[in-house]
Amino acid sequence: MSESLQIEVPTAASAVGLVDRLDGFPVELVTLSDDRFQVQIDLGQDGQRTILDVISRVEDWLESTNILLADIRLDGRSYRLERPNGLALLPSVRPSELEGLVCQVKAIPLGAGVQVVSVEGELDLQTAPDLEQTLRATDLPCVIVDLTEVPFLDSTALGVLLAATRKMEKNGRRLLVAAGSPAVARTLTISGLARTLDVHDSLAEAITAALDHVVISDGH
Repeated sequence: MSESLQIEVPTAASAVGLVDRLDGFPVELVTLSDDRFQVQIDLGQDGQRTILDVISRVEDWLESTNILLADIRLDGRSYRLERPNGLALLPSVRPSELEGLVCQVKAIPLGAGVQVVSVEGELDLQTAPDLEQTLRATDLPCVIVDLTEVPFLDSTALGVLLAATRKMEKNGRRLLVAAGSPAVARTLTISGLARTLDVHDSLAEAITAALDHVVISDGH
């Protein structure tokens, strides 16, 4: 009989980070409240061996965050996995001269028909094609573009978001945008795209909206 393990996570960003760490496992993200999520992992038939790998990855994830402990549920029992020594990491700070020069774009499937395209760094003429290529490769009903770690985006990036939205709508899919910073939100407002795109103030709001949309679309 297949087993499942559930991990409660306090923020949307940390939940997406955990799902990314668990790449290769059947994972689904569930909304518990406005600011809490649960990551559910299917352990398959060989649960004992698989859970050791999962716990190892959760420990690695904890070490990379400011979270002190994770609440884990398995077979109806609750456990707490703590960071070694109970020490939280200080927020990482990049030198100002490097700020925004490196742009990373990657797609992270959250299960339940939702993908997050995570972007870190500036989106401009040089880096917007990376976003376009990643969006083109997505295939799930709902795609969230997470711009919460983007300090700046130009008209090229806006064009990519608009084109992707229109293409997905034609195919019965939905694109959501998590604006995050005031600078990005202001750019979307000034350009008029805040009224055209499905924009949300935070990643948590976008994930909740996407999961709700998938459930309604499935007729549940």
